[in-house]
Amino acid sequence: MKLITVLFVITSFFVENYNATVTGFVGKVEEKEESFEKFFKDFCKDTDFQVSRIKFPLKIVVLDEETRNEKLIQQSDWRHTDLLKLKKESSKNKLEIVHKSADSKDVVFSNKGTGEAVHHLFSKIDNVWYLTSIVDESE
Repeated sequence: MKLITVLFVITSFFVENYNATVTGFVGKVEEKEESFEKFFKDFCKDTDFQVSRIKFPLKIVVLDEETRNEKLIQQSDWRHTDLLKLKKESSKNKLEIVHKSADSKDVVFSNKGTGEAVHHLFSKIDNVWYLTSIVDESE
């Protein structure tokens, strides 16, 4: 009977420590989850951060009624783009975040006056957000 009691106490100790370890590990993983909203603000503000979060060469697709042109932009050719600042420059400018999935977002910059419509496609890769392509559907 003493042996059963000792085994029960030891088993309880290990189960409690295991649960605490697993809970702590899950908490750390969840803390490292990057919110898209915070990422996007940092992406717009910080030039170095922006460059580090673009998958180069970046595919740019330009669509019009008759053609589809694709080109690749190298890191050395990239110019910092602050979409949040562009939105504020004109009342006709609009910025919309389309949540395609938990790991994919489409940030659409548009201007009704000029017919501009540019999609910035972001993907979460290894729990980190990156700009992966741009599609220009401007008129």
